[in-house]
Amino acid sequence: MATVLSNSPNRPRLSPSIRALRHQTPYENYSPSKIVVSHAHPDPESGSYERQPNWSGPHGYGCRHRLDDAPFSLWDEALHDFRLPSRWETDWIKTRYSPTKIGFQWPIIVLETVTLPTELPLTLACVAVKFIPPPLEEAIGITGQILPIIEDVRPFSVPTDYAGMRGPPDPLPFSFRRWTQPTDEQLEVLAVELVRICNPLRVHILCPNLIVELCTDDQKVYQPGSLPRRIGGFAVHYHHGTDPFGELSVRSQQRLIAPTASTQDKSDYLRTRQELCPGVCVSSGTVTNVGQYATLSMSTTAGIVLRNNRGDQRLTVSNHGFLHSDDVYHPIPQGTHIGEIDERWQALDIALVKLNPSVRFTNANYFESKVPRLLLYRSQVPLGVFFALDGMSSGMLWFQSQGVTMMFPPRPPNMTEISFHKMILYQQFGNGGVTMREGICGAAIVEDDTDDGGVAGFFWEASPNYAFSPCLDELIDRGWMVV
Repeated sequence: MATVLSNSPNRPRLSPSIRALRHQTPYENYSPSKIVVSHAHPDPESGSYERQPNWSGPHGYGCRHRLDDAPFSLWDEALHDFRLPSRWETDWIKTRYSPTKIGFQWPIIVLETVTLPTELPLTLACVAVKFIPPPLEEAIGITGQILPIIEDVRPFSVPTDYAGMRGPPDPLPFSFRRWTQPTDEQLEVLAVELVRICNPLRVHILCPNLIVELCTDDQKVYQPGSLPRRIGGFAVHYHHGTDPFGELSVRSQQRLIAPTASTQDKSDYLRTRQELCPGVCVSSGTVTNVGQYATLSMSTTAGIVLRNNRGDQRLTVSNHGFLHSDDVYHPIPQGTHIGEIDERWQALDIALVKLNPSVRFTNANYFESKVPRLLLYRSQVPLGVFFALDGMSSGMLWFQSQGVTMMFPPRPPNMTEISFHKMILYQQFGNGGVTMREGICGAAIVEDDTDDGGVAGFFWEASPNYAFSPCLDELIDRGWMVV
Protein backbone atom coordinates (compact mmCIF):
# COMPACT_ATOMS: atom_id res chain seq x y z
CA MET A 1 0.00 0.00 0.00
CA ALA A 2 1.21 3.50 -0.78
CA THR A 3 2.60 5.48 2.12
CA VAL A 4 0.53 8.60 2.84
CA LEU A 5 2.30 11.17 4.97
CA SER A 6 0.24 13.28 7.35
CA ASN A 7 2.21 16.44 8.08
CA SER A 8 4.36 18.65 5.89
CA PRO A 9 4.20 22.39 5.16
CA ASN A 10 3.21 23.65 1.74
CA ARG A 11 6.14 23.55 -0.63
CA PRO A 12 6.39 25.56 -3.87
CA ARG A 13 6.18 24.12 -7.34
CA LEU A 14 9.45 23.26 -9.02
CA SER A 15 8.34 24.82 -12.33
CA PRO A 16 9.38 28.50 -12.45
CA SER A 17 7.03 29.17 -15.38
CA ILE A 18 3.98 28.08 -13.37
CA ARG A 19 5.14 29.95 -10.26
CA ALA A 20 5.50 33.16 -12.26
CA LEU A 21 2.39 32.74 -14.39
CA ARG A 22 -0.08 35.04 -12.68
CA HIS A 23 2.56 37.74 -12.19
CA GLN A 24 2.89 37.98 -15.97
CA THR A 25 -0.81 38.73 -16.44
CA PRO A 26 -1.68 41.85 -14.41
CA TYR A 27 -5.44 41.46 -14.81
CA GLU A 28 -5.26 37.94 -13.34
CA ASN A 29 -2.73 38.54 -10.55
CA TYR A 30 -4.86 37.50 -7.59
CA SER A 31 -3.04 36.73 -4.38
CA PRO A 32 -2.99 33.51 -2.32
CA SER A 33 -2.86 33.59 1.47
CA LYS A 34 0.58 34.37 2.82
CA ILE A 35 2.77 31.96 4.78
CA VAL A 36 4.09 33.49 8.00
CA VAL A 37 7.23 31.72 9.27
CA SER A 38 8.48 32.00 12.83
CA HIS A 39 11.67 34.02 13.32
CA ALA A 40 13.25 31.15 15.19
CA HIS A 41 12.82 28.84 12.18
CA PRO A 42 13.09 30.84 8.94
CA ASP A 43 12.81 27.68 6.81
CA PRO A 44 9.11 26.73 6.44
CA GLU A 45 10.09 23.11 5.81
CA SER A 46 11.82 22.76 9.20
CA GLY A 47 10.21 25.40 11.43
CA SER A 48 6.78 26.49 12.56
CA TYR A 49 4.61 28.42 10.14
CA GLU A 50 1.04 29.56 9.70
CA ARG A 51 -1.10 31.00 6.93
CA GLN A 52 -2.24 34.58 7.22
CA PRO A 53 -6.05 34.45 7.02
CA ASN A 54 -7.21 35.23 3.50
CA TRP A 55 -10.84 35.91 4.38
CA SER A 56 -13.13 37.43 6.99
CA GLY A 57 -16.87 37.61 7.37
CA PRO A 58 -19.57 35.06 6.51
CA HIS A 59 -18.99 31.72 4.80
CA GLY A 60 -20.54 32.62 1.44
CA TYR A 61 -21.75 35.85 -0.10
CA GLY A 62 -20.56 38.84 1.93
CA CYS A 63 -17.08 37.47 2.71
CA ARG A 64 -14.14 39.87 2.45
CA HIS A 65 -10.74 39.12 0.90
CA ARG A 66 -7.70 40.29 2.89
CA LEU A 67 -6.75 42.82 0.16
CA ASP A 68 -10.26 44.30 0.10
CA ASP A 69 -9.76 47.61 1.91
CA ALA A 70 -13.14 49.19 1.19
CA PRO A 71 -14.53 50.68 4.43
CA PHE A 72 -18.05 49.42 3.61
CA SER A 73 -19.88 46.32 2.36
CA LEU A 74 -22.27 46.05 -0.59
CA TRP A 75 -23.77 42.84 0.81
CA ASP A 76 -26.77 43.34 3.08
CA GLU A 77 -26.74 40.39 5.49
CA ALA A 78 -30.18 41.24 6.90
CA LEU A 79 -31.82 41.25 3.46
CA HIS A 80 -29.56 38.47 2.12
CA ASP A 81 -28.99 40.53 -1.01
CA PHE A 82 -26.61 42.93 -2.70
CA ARG A 83 -27.11 46.70 -2.71
CA LEU A 84 -25.89 49.55 -4.87
CA PRO A 85 -23.30 51.91 -3.38
CA SER A 86 -24.11 55.35 -2.08
CA ARG A 87 -22.63 58.41 -3.77
CA TRP A 88 -19.84 58.54 -1.18
CA GLU A 89 -19.10 54.83 -1.64
CA THR A 90 -19.05 55.23 -5.43
CA ASP A 91 -16.59 58.13 -5.06
CA TRP A 92 -14.38 55.94 -2.85
CA ILE A 93 -14.27 53.23 -5.54
CA LYS A 94 -13.43 55.83 -8.20
CA THR A 95 -10.64 57.29 -6.09
CA ARG A 96 -9.21 53.88 -5.19
CA TYR A 97 -9.18 52.27 -8.66
CA SER A 98 -9.71 55.11 -11.20
CA PRO A 99 -12.19 53.04 -13.21
CA THR A 100 -13.41 54.12 -16.63
CA LYS A 101 -16.54 52.02 -16.05
CA ILE A 102 -18.10 50.13 -13.15
CA GLY A 103 -20.45 47.22 -13.76
CA PHE A 104 -22.59 46.03 -10.87
CA GLN A 105 -23.49 42.64 -12.31
CA TRP A 106 -24.49 40.76 -9.18
CA PRO A 107 -23.06 38.58 -7.79
CA ILE A 108 -19.88 40.27 -9.07
CA ILE A 109 -18.52 43.73 -9.81
CA VAL A 110 -16.59 44.40 -13.02
CA LEU A 111 -14.07 47.26 -12.92
CA GLU A 112 -12.78 48.60 -16.21
CA THR A 113 -9.48 50.32 -15.42
CA VAL A 114 -5.83 50.74 -16.35
CA THR A 115 -4.86 51.46 -12.74
CA LEU A 116 -4.24 48.12 -11.07
CA PRO A 117 -2.84 47.27 -7.64
CA THR A 118 0.20 44.99 -7.69
CA GLU A 119 -1.88 42.18 -6.23
CA LEU A 120 -5.59 42.05 -6.99
CA PRO A 121 -8.24 41.57 -4.33
CA LEU A 122 -10.82 38.88 -5.01
CA THR A 123 -13.55 41.07 -3.52
CA LEU A 124 -14.44 44.76 -3.52
CA ALA A 125 -16.67 45.83 -0.64
CA CYS A 126 -17.36 42.13 0.07
CA VAL A 127 -18.45 41.40 -3.52
CA ALA A 128 -16.43 39.30 -5.97
CA VAL A 129 -14.60 41.56 -8.42
CA LYS A 130 -12.96 41.23 -11.83
CA PHE A 131 -10.65 43.77 -13.38
CA ILE A 132 -10.65 44.36 -17.15
CA PRO A 133 -8.93 46.90 -19.39
CA PRO A 134 -10.90 49.45 -21.38
CA PRO A 135 -11.86 47.95 -24.78
CA LEU A 136 -9.48 50.14 -26.77
CA GLU A 137 -6.58 49.84 -24.33
CA GLU A 138 -3.73 47.54 -25.26
CA ALA A 139 -2.75 45.32 -22.37
CA ILE A 140 0.99 45.21 -21.81
CA GLY A 141 2.68 42.45 -19.81
CA ILE A 142 5.52 43.08 -17.39
CA THR A 143 8.05 42.16 -20.08
CA GLY A 144 6.60 44.72 -22.48
CA GLN A 145 4.73 42.35 -24.77
CA ILE A 146 1.16 43.00 -25.87
CA LEU A 147 -1.14 40.41 -24.31
CA PRO A 148 -3.86 39.04 -26.57
CA ILE A 149 -7.53 39.35 -25.70
CA ILE A 150 -8.88 35.81 -25.60
CA GLU A 151 -12.51 36.50 -24.86
CA ASP A 152 -15.14 39.16 -25.31
CA VAL A 153 -18.03 37.98 -23.18
CA ARG A 154 -21.22 40.05 -23.35
CA PRO A 155 -24.39 39.84 -21.26
CA PHE A 156 -26.78 36.97 -21.94
CA SER A 157 -27.63 36.80 -25.61
CA VAL A 158 -29.88 33.84 -26.32
CA PRO A 159 -31.10 33.70 -29.93
CA THR A 160 -34.56 32.26 -29.24
CA ASP A 161 -38.02 33.76 -28.75
CA TYR A 162 -39.41 30.69 -27.01
CA ALA A 163 -40.20 32.63 -23.82
CA GLY A 164 -42.88 35.19 -24.54
CA MET A 165 -44.59 37.86 -22.46
CA ARG A 166 -47.86 35.93 -22.78
CA GLY A 167 -46.34 32.47 -22.52
CA PRO A 168 -47.29 29.76 -20.04
CA PRO A 169 -47.26 30.65 -16.33
CA ASP A 170 -44.49 29.69 -13.94
CA PRO A 171 -44.87 25.90 -13.61
CA LEU A 172 -43.28 25.58 -10.15
CA PRO A 173 -45.29 25.77 -6.93
CA PHE A 174 -42.40 27.57 -5.21
CA SER A 175 -39.84 30.29 -5.83
CA PHE A 176 -36.10 29.76 -5.51
CA ARG A 177 -34.58 31.83 -2.73
CA ARG A 178 -32.16 34.38 -4.14
CA TRP A 179 -28.45 33.72 -3.61
CA THR A 180 -29.15 30.36 -1.94
CA GLN A 181 -28.45 26.80 -3.06
CA PRO A 182 -31.66 25.08 -4.23
CA THR A 183 -32.49 21.89 -2.37
CA ASP A 184 -32.40 18.43 -3.95
CA GLU A 185 -36.18 18.28 -3.65
CA GLN A 186 -36.55 21.55 -5.58
CA LEU A 187 -34.24 20.26 -8.32
CA GLU A 188 -36.31 17.08 -8.67
CA VAL A 189 -39.55 19.08 -9.08
CA LEU A 190 -37.82 21.37 -11.59
CA ALA A 191 -36.61 18.37 -13.60
CA VAL A 192 -40.11 16.90 -13.82
CA GLU A 193 -41.63 20.16 -15.02
CA LEU A 194 -38.89 20.87 -17.56
CA VAL A 195 -39.12 17.40 -19.10
CA ARG A 196 -42.88 17.91 -19.38
CA ILE A 197 -42.57 21.10 -21.46
CA CYS A 198 -39.26 20.68 -23.32
CA ASN A 199 -36.24 18.44 -23.90
CA PRO A 200 -33.44 19.87 -21.72
CA LEU A 201 -29.78 18.99 -22.15
CA ARG A 202 -28.35 21.15 -19.37
CA VAL A 203 -30.00 23.52 -16.94
CA HIS A 204 -28.01 26.16 -15.07
CA ILE A 205 -29.54 27.76 -11.98
CA LEU A 206 -27.52 30.95 -11.75
CA CYS A 207 -29.36 33.46 -9.59
CA PRO A 208 -31.29 35.49 -10.65
CA ASN A 209 -31.41 33.59 -13.96
CA LEU A 210 -32.16 30.09 -15.13
CA ILE A 211 -30.49 29.01 -18.39
CA VAL A 212 -31.98 26.04 -20.23
CA GLU A 213 -29.87 24.43 -22.95
CA LEU A 214 -32.22 22.49 -25.22
CA CYS A 215 -31.30 19.35 -27.12
CA THR A 216 -30.56 20.02 -30.78
CA ASP A 217 -30.63 16.49 -32.21
CA ASP A 218 -34.24 15.60 -31.38
CA GLN A 219 -35.94 17.48 -34.23
CA LYS A 220 -38.18 19.18 -31.68
CA VAL A 221 -39.67 22.52 -32.77
CA TYR A 222 -40.62 25.23 -30.29
CA GLN A 223 -43.02 28.00 -31.24
CA PRO A 224 -42.43 31.62 -30.22
CA GLY A 225 -43.78 32.28 -26.74
CA SER A 226 -44.48 28.60 -26.11
CA LEU A 227 -42.28 28.24 -23.00
CA PRO A 228 -42.49 29.95 -19.59
CA ARG A 229 -40.47 33.14 -19.19
CA ARG A 230 -40.17 32.58 -15.45
CA ILE A 231 -39.54 29.34 -13.58
CA GLY A 232 -39.27 29.29 -9.81
CA GLY A 233 -39.39 33.08 -9.92
CA PHE A 234 -36.17 33.31 -11.98
CA ALA A 235 -35.99 34.75 -15.50
CA VAL A 236 -35.49 31.92 -18.03
CA HIS A 237 -33.14 32.02 -21.01
CA TYR A 238 -33.58 29.19 -23.52
CA HIS A 239 -30.61 28.29 -25.65
CA HIS A 240 -31.14 26.10 -28.71
CA GLY A 241 -27.79 25.84 -30.44
CA THR A 242 -24.56 23.89 -30.60
CA ASP A 243 -22.38 26.43 -28.79
CA PRO A 244 -22.35 25.75 -25.03
CA PHE A 245 -23.70 27.96 -22.26
CA GLY A 246 -20.24 29.24 -21.36
CA GLU A 247 -19.93 31.07 -24.64
CA LEU A 248 -23.09 33.03 -23.73
CA SER A 249 -22.02 33.78 -20.19
CA VAL A 250 -22.24 37.15 -18.55
CA ARG A 251 -20.05 39.15 -16.29
CA SER A 252 -17.14 40.74 -18.17
CA GLN A 253 -16.07 42.26 -21.46
CA GLN A 254 -12.49 41.06 -21.60
CA ARG A 255 -10.04 39.02 -19.60
CA LEU A 256 -6.41 38.70 -20.45
CA ILE A 257 -4.05 35.77 -20.45
CA ALA A 258 -1.25 34.55 -22.67
CA PRO A 259 -1.15 30.75 -22.29
CA THR A 260 1.23 28.58 -24.27
CA ALA A 261 1.40 24.84 -24.79
CA SER A 262 4.69 24.76 -22.87
CA THR A 263 3.09 26.18 -19.71
CA GLN A 264 2.92 22.93 -17.80
CA ASP A 265 4.67 21.64 -14.71
CA LYS A 266 6.28 18.41 -15.92
CA SER A 267 8.67 18.28 -12.96
CA ASP A 268 9.50 14.84 -11.59
CA TYR A 269 8.53 15.15 -7.92
CA LEU A 270 9.29 11.51 -7.17
CA ARG A 271 12.89 12.01 -8.20
CA THR A 272 13.42 15.42 -6.56
CA ARG A 273 11.24 15.16 -3.44
CA GLN A 274 10.65 11.41 -3.16
CA GLU A 275 6.87 11.91 -2.87
CA LEU A 276 3.84 13.07 -4.83
CA CYS A 277 1.06 15.43 -3.77
CA PRO A 278 -2.17 16.89 -5.16
CA GLY A 279 -1.56 19.09 -8.19
CA VAL A 280 1.33 17.18 -9.80
CA CYS A 281 1.22 16.03 -13.40
CA VAL A 282 -0.08 12.53 -14.19
CA SER A 283 -0.19 10.99 -17.67
CA SER A 284 -1.77 8.09 -19.47
CA GLY A 285 0.43 5.45 -21.04
CA THR A 286 1.51 4.91 -24.62
CA VAL A 287 -0.03 1.43 -24.78
CA THR A 288 -3.79 0.78 -24.55
CA ASN A 289 -5.50 -1.85 -22.42
CA VAL A 290 -5.68 -4.15 -25.47
CA GLY A 291 -1.95 -3.92 -26.15
CA GLN A 292 -2.03 -1.44 -29.04
CA TYR A 293 0.01 1.74 -29.25
CA ALA A 294 -2.06 4.75 -28.24
CA THR A 295 -2.46 7.52 -30.80
CA LEU A 296 -2.83 10.08 -28.02
CA SER A 297 -1.52 10.39 -24.50
CA MET A 298 -3.02 12.91 -22.09
CA SER A 299 -1.50 14.75 -19.14
CA THR A 300 -3.79 16.03 -16.39
CA THR A 301 -3.57 16.97 -12.71
CA ALA A 302 -3.48 14.51 -9.80
CA GLY A 303 -6.33 14.73 -7.31
CA ILE A 304 -6.13 13.45 -3.73
CA VAL A 305 -5.82 10.13 -1.93
CA LEU A 306 -9.10 8.78 -0.53
CA ARG A 307 -9.89 5.88 1.80
CA ASN A 308 -13.08 3.79 1.90
CA ASN A 309 -14.76 1.92 4.73
CA ARG A 310 -12.62 -1.17 4.04
CA GLY A 311 -9.42 0.81 4.43
CA ASP A 312 -8.56 0.78 0.71
CA GLN A 313 -6.66 3.88 -0.41
CA ARG A 314 -6.97 5.27 -3.93
CA LEU A 315 -5.73 8.34 -5.79
CA THR A 316 -8.33 10.29 -7.78
CA VAL A 317 -7.58 11.31 -11.38
CA SER A 318 -9.69 12.62 -14.24
CA ASN A 319 -11.45 9.67 -15.86
CA HIS A 320 -11.47 11.20 -19.35
CA GLY A 321 -7.68 11.59 -19.19
CA PHE A 322 -7.25 7.80 -19.06
CA LEU A 323 -9.93 6.42 -21.35
CA HIS A 324 -7.70 4.07 -23.36
CA SER A 325 -5.46 2.83 -20.57
CA ASP A 326 -5.58 1.98 -16.86
CA ASP A 327 -1.87 2.71 -16.36
CA VAL A 328 -0.93 6.01 -14.69
CA TYR A 329 2.51 7.62 -15.01
CA HIS A 330 4.29 10.60 -13.47
CA PRO A 331 5.04 13.08 -14.84
CA ILE A 332 4.99 11.98 -18.52
CA PRO A 333 4.14 8.71 -20.29
CA GLN A 334 7.83 7.84 -20.39
CA GLY A 335 8.17 8.56 -16.68
CA THR A 336 7.52 6.42 -13.59
CA HIS A 337 4.59 4.03 -13.51
CA ILE A 338 2.83 5.00 -10.26
CA GLY A 339 -0.30 2.85 -10.29
CA GLU A 340 -3.27 1.35 -12.09
CA ILE A 341 -6.92 2.37 -12.29
CA ASP A 342 -9.23 -0.26 -10.80
CA GLU A 343 -12.50 1.67 -10.51
CA ARG A 344 -14.20 4.35 -12.61
CA TRP A 345 -17.03 6.75 -11.81
CA GLN A 346 -17.93 7.98 -15.27
CA ALA A 347 -20.76 10.31 -14.20
CA LEU A 348 -18.33 12.07 -11.84
CA ASP A 349 -15.40 11.90 -14.29
CA ILE A 350 -13.34 10.29 -11.51
CA ALA A 351 -11.04 7.28 -11.85
CA LEU A 352 -9.54 5.66 -8.75
CA VAL A 353 -5.90 4.60 -8.92
CA LYS A 354 -4.34 1.88 -6.77
CA LEU A 355 -0.85 3.26 -6.22
CA ASN A 356 2.19 1.03 -6.37
CA PRO A 357 3.56 0.15 -2.89
CA SER A 358 6.77 2.09 -3.52
CA VAL A 359 4.96 5.36 -4.33
CA ARG A 360 4.74 7.90 -1.51
CA PHE A 361 1.82 10.35 -1.74
CA THR A 362 0.86 13.07 0.76
CA ASN A 363 -2.36 15.09 0.87
CA ALA A 364 -0.68 17.47 3.33
CA ASN A 365 0.90 19.62 0.60
CA TYR A 366 -1.13 21.20 -2.21
CA PHE A 367 1.36 23.86 -3.29
CA GLU A 368 -0.36 27.28 -2.84
CA SER A 369 -3.84 25.87 -2.21
CA LYS A 370 -5.28 24.86 1.15
CA VAL A 371 -4.75 21.26 2.28
CA PRO A 372 -7.72 18.98 1.41
CA ARG A 373 -9.24 17.32 4.49
CA LEU A 374 -12.81 16.23 3.76
CA LEU A 375 -15.29 15.72 0.91
CA LEU A 376 -18.36 17.97 0.83
CA TYR A 377 -21.95 17.21 -0.07
CA ARG A 378 -23.49 19.79 -2.40
CA SER A 379 -25.71 20.90 0.47
CA GLN A 380 -22.52 21.82 2.38
CA VAL A 381 -21.43 24.27 -0.34
CA PRO A 382 -23.22 27.62 0.15
CA LEU A 383 -23.34 30.03 -2.77
CA GLY A 384 -20.65 32.70 -2.63
CA VAL A 385 -17.91 30.54 -1.08
CA PHE A 386 -14.44 30.94 -2.59
CA PHE A 387 -12.52 27.79 -3.51
CA ALA A 388 -9.09 27.26 -5.06
CA LEU A 389 -7.15 24.65 -6.96
CA ASP A 390 -3.51 24.39 -7.98
CA GLY A 391 -3.27 22.82 -11.42
CA MET A 392 -0.17 21.59 -13.19
CA SER A 393 -0.83 23.91 -16.15
CA SER A 394 -2.29 26.91 -14.32
CA GLY A 395 -0.88 27.26 -10.85
CA MET A 396 -3.43 28.56 -8.38
CA LEU A 397 -6.94 29.44 -9.60
CA TRP A 398 -9.92 30.67 -7.61
CA PHE A 399 -13.57 29.76 -7.99
CA GLN A 400 -16.66 31.23 -6.35
CA SER A 401 -19.63 28.86 -6.08
CA GLN A 402 -22.52 30.63 -7.80
CA GLY A 403 -25.03 28.00 -8.85
CA VAL A 404 -25.85 24.44 -9.78
CA THR A 405 -26.00 22.72 -13.18
CA MET A 406 -28.29 19.79 -14.00
CA MET A 407 -27.12 17.48 -16.81
CA PHE A 408 -29.74 15.29 -18.45
CA PRO A 409 -28.55 12.11 -20.21
CA PRO A 410 -30.29 11.15 -23.49
CA ARG A 411 -33.76 9.73 -22.88
CA PRO A 412 -35.64 7.30 -25.17
CA PRO A 413 -39.02 8.71 -26.31
CA ASN A 414 -41.04 6.26 -24.19
CA MET A 415 -38.91 6.54 -21.05
CA THR A 416 -40.83 7.82 -18.02
CA GLU A 417 -38.03 7.84 -15.44
CA ILE A 418 -36.22 11.18 -15.14
CA SER A 419 -32.57 11.23 -14.14
CA PHE A 420 -29.95 13.95 -14.08
CA HIS A 421 -26.48 14.62 -12.73
CA LYS A 422 -25.72 17.61 -10.51
CA MET A 423 -22.68 19.84 -10.86
CA ILE A 424 -21.49 22.86 -8.92
CA LEU A 425 -21.17 25.95 -11.10
CA TYR A 426 -18.38 28.40 -10.26
CA GLN A 427 -17.29 31.82 -11.44
CA GLN A 428 -13.60 31.49 -12.33
CA PHE A 429 -10.82 33.90 -11.34
CA GLY A 430 -7.22 33.68 -12.51
CA ASN A 431 -5.28 32.13 -15.36
CA GLY A 432 -8.01 30.04 -16.96
CA GLY A 433 -7.08 30.04 -20.65
CA VAL A 434 -7.99 27.14 -22.91
CA THR A 435 -4.52 25.58 -22.91
CA MET A 436 -4.40 25.64 -19.13
CA ARG A 437 -7.86 24.19 -18.71
CA GLU A 438 -6.77 21.16 -20.75
CA GLY A 439 -4.21 20.26 -18.08
CA ILE A 440 -6.03 20.98 -14.81
CA CYS A 441 -8.79 18.39 -15.17
CA GLY A 442 -8.89 16.25 -12.03
CA ALA A 443 -7.52 18.95 -9.71
CA ALA A 444 -9.20 19.12 -6.29
CA ILE A 445 -11.29 22.27 -5.68
CA VAL A 446 -10.71 23.15 -2.01
CA GLU A 447 -12.34 25.77 0.23
CA ASP A 448 -10.12 28.85 0.43
CA ASP A 449 -12.05 30.89 2.99
CA THR A 450 -11.58 28.39 5.84
CA ASP A 451 -8.91 25.95 7.00
CA ASP A 452 -11.40 23.08 7.10
CA GLY A 453 -10.07 21.74 3.78
CA GLY A 454 -13.50 21.00 2.32
CA VAL A 455 -13.34 19.57 -1.23
CA ALA A 456 -16.38 20.51 -3.33
CA GLY A 457 -15.30 18.51 -6.36
CA PHE A 458 -12.65 17.88 -8.98
CA PHE A 459 -12.22 20.17 -11.99
CA TRP A 460 -14.10 18.82 -14.98
CA GLU A 461 -14.90 21.50 -17.56
CA ALA A 462 -14.84 25.26 -17.99
CA SER A 463 -15.93 28.07 -20.26
CA PRO A 464 -14.12 31.41 -20.39
CA ASN A 465 -15.85 32.58 -17.20
CA TYR A 466 -17.34 29.52 -15.55
CA ALA A 467 -16.12 26.16 -14.30
CA PHE A 468 -17.94 22.97 -13.35
CA SER A 469 -17.30 20.05 -11.03
CA PRO A 470 -19.57 17.02 -10.52
CA CYS A 471 -21.07 16.86 -7.02
CA LEU A 472 -19.49 14.29 -4.72
CA ASP A 473 -22.61 13.11 -2.88
CA GLU A 474 -22.56 9.61 -4.37
CA LEU A 475 -18.83 9.16 -3.68
CA ILE A 476 -19.34 10.14 -0.03
CA ASP A 477 -22.37 7.88 0.32
CA ARG A 478 -20.25 4.97 -0.87
CA GLY A 479 -17.92 5.50 2.08
CA TRP A 480 -15.01 7.38 0.49
CA MET A 481 -13.24 10.04 2.55
CA VAL A 482 -10.02 12.04 2.47
CA VAL A 483 -7.03 10.30 4.05
